[in-house]
Amino acid sequence: MPNGRKGPKEPAKGYKAAQNARISAGDKLENQGRLSIIIGVEQDENTIVKVLRQAEKLCPLEIVVVVHGSRDRSLEQVLTYAATPAMRVYAYPYALGEDVWRAIGAQEAAGDVWLFLEGKQIIAAQQLQPFVRLCYRGTDIALRQAHPFPGRKNSGQDSVQLAKCFLNSLLERGELGSSSMDDLPFAITREAAVSIGTHHLFVPAVAHLIALQKELRVTHVRTRQKRSAAREAKATERARASTQALTELGDHLEALSLWQKEAK
Repeated sequence: MPNGRKGPKEPAKGYKAAQNARISAGDKLENQGRLSIIIGVEQDENTIVKVLRQAEKLCPLEIVVVVHGSRDRSLEQVLTYAATPAMRVYAYPYALGEDVWRAIGAQEAAGDVWLFLEGKQIIAAQQLQPFVRLCYRGTDIALRQAHPFPGRKNSGQDSVQLAKCFLNSLLERGELGSSSMDDLPFAITREAAVSIGTHHLFVPAVAHLIALQKELRVTHVRTRQKRSAAREAKATERARASTQALTELGDHLEALSLWQKEAK
């Protein structure tokens, strides 16, 4: 794989691609043969249909939906949605945790580029295509560009952002800021995922660490959520922010512990 340790030009290219994103006939044709979209769903009955509609607009090879621990109508919404025949649904009656569904979806994906989405996060298809396109053109992992400190209302989330920045700086990729495989959406090539180990995807911070250690080509792309979708996502995040922050911090501590052991 190409060496992307410094990645001098990739972030700028990713930003430009996102700004000028259009899903051309060529993009759709390439997606039909190469793209697997993997979506994690839990309590997302108000948003999942909209997420599936945007996913369909990309014309992917397949859509893999992992529903877990749903106590609302999310599973019903998914099963009754008139989607492409290529959509496959895996349902678990119990919650898998924040990220275990990623590893499950990866085991089932057939494409050579995988795009990971959340059922609660509505992002327009034209904002998602740049992630995929970068992976077609030589990038191993295309992350969502994140600002280091989005707000000061939640000190737990600020701690998570610091942990992400620290991990990137530790691996000499400070230009990534707080961009991380912890955040969705992101796209990854099958080759890169296999190199990292698909089983590591259920601890995103560890997967991120391994990707940077292996000097994979990692870049980031700016996205914009629709305002209504952003409001819905914020309401959901407030309800679980404390627990999620602790989980993410724990994941980063695990990644740092792994780095420390290997550095000895």
